[in-house]
Amino acid sequence: MPGSTVHERLDALDAAGMVHWPTRGKVPSLKRYLASTKGNALDDVFADIGKLEASSKEKVGYPTQKPLALLDRVIEASSNPGDVVLDPFCGCATALVAAENLERQWVGIDLSPKAVELVNLRLRDKAALFHKEFVTTREDVPRRTDVDAPKNYRQNAHVLYGEQEGHCGGCRSHFEFRHLEVDHIVPRSKGGTDHIENLQLLCGHCNRVKGNRPQEYLLAQLADSGVAAALASG
Repeated sequence: MPGSTVHERLDALDAAGMVHWPTRGKVPSLKRYLASTKGNALDDVFADIGKLEASSKEKVGYPTQKPLALLDRVIEASSNPGDVVLDPFCGCATALVAAENLERQWVGIDLSPKAVELVNLRLRDKAALFHKEFVTTREDVPRRTDVDAPKNYRQNAHVLYGEQEGHCGGCRSHFEFRHLEVDHIVPRSKGGTDHIENLQLLCGHCNRVKGNRPQEYLLAQLADSGVAAALASG
């Protein structure tokens, strides 16, 4: 506004809603809006959130634990209430707790038994609706088949004979080595591998009964035949 006086410029700014009038006795100030300035680009470094100290109440003893405030910010900035948050390496459940606090659905995955223990403990402490069976755990962790390829499964026969002390893995009868056959506990057609943990020795009869079915089928068949034999002898 060239040529205008200070009072005229102030009146014009006030009319445009650009003047902040403080309490009596203080000087008015000019309002500045982000929309009218270039501002600063968002940064990916959060320097205002410090690391967890040893004395922090959040600390649960997990080596890679992150501050809850950090996960709150990440989840709030990248999702909306009701969205699903996936943490495939959930550790001590910080991301899951943050997701629950922010009304997100969530899924957490981890291989460490300690992580499973901490997730259960932390979620139970966080909300009464969580109970000890809420987190699903499994012992039969799948083996990778693209690395550390096992040798031909038949070459494990001598090791298996020693581990089973010469007994059939089905009927438990004792046999000479030459009368036992290497068998897959979980058939390869159903996802079983050639690793020795998935192999056993069966006598010819049990191997034929089991066929290409899982071990549970063989044990059920042997149990049924045992009941039938008992009834016949009685």
